[in-house]
Amino acid sequence: MEKINLIKQYNIVTPNYSLDDKEISFDIYISPNQQVCIIAKLDNNYICWCSITAINDYDTNSSIFQYILNLNVKTISNEFSALGEKYNEVKNWHHLIFSKRAYQNENRFFSPVNSCFFMDGKFFASEINTFYKQERSKCDYRLIDDTYVSILEKYKTILYKANQHYSYYHEVKPIIKILEDESYLKLSQVFEIRQLYLECIQKSNDLYNRYMTEIR
Repeated sequence: MEKINLIKQYNIVTPNYSLDDKEISFDIYISPNQQVCIIAKLDNNYICWCSITAINDYDTNSSIFQYILNLNVKTISNEFSALGEKYNEVKNWHHLIFSKRAYQNENRFFSPVNSCFFMDGKFFASEINTFYKQERSKCDYRLIDDTYVSILEKYKTILYKANQHYSYYHEVKPIIKILEDESYLKLSQVFEIRQLYLECIQKSNDLYNRYMTEIR
């Protein structure tokens, strides 16, 4: 199983603090061509697993989940080091999180896909596939004709309006919220649409960061 783990000897990092009490959560990134990047996170800084497989490879994805839960010795890295040159690409894929919550006196992983708790690898793999199908369907219906592409272009024009005060962030915050809610557009099969959406998201992040810098 370790052969598909992108954490290798050359990209291991040494944590600056103890990770012994950290619960694993799963960050799942899904590409338009049905690849899935599975990252086992210990916190915002460190990970103990990173792999890229096919969404429909149920057996492998199920085995990854069970393997990670049974790890006695964790090899530590971070997302940037593990993904290397694929970091920016993967971080622009559609995103899903499985984290633990209390359920019937124990901590279990919660899936926002079907609002249920689980500790089973097969269910883990199935939820990833279900998430892709549901989100891809939303994307296809949203883009059923060219109307929404025109709307995205108008959003981009508004977001990129020149020479704005840092407080302009508040004016466009409703647009940013809409864009965040429609992140399934990252699954569009049309590169130009994905690129247009990502440009809007990037500018939204820039406006937010500028605003936060100014008010600190």
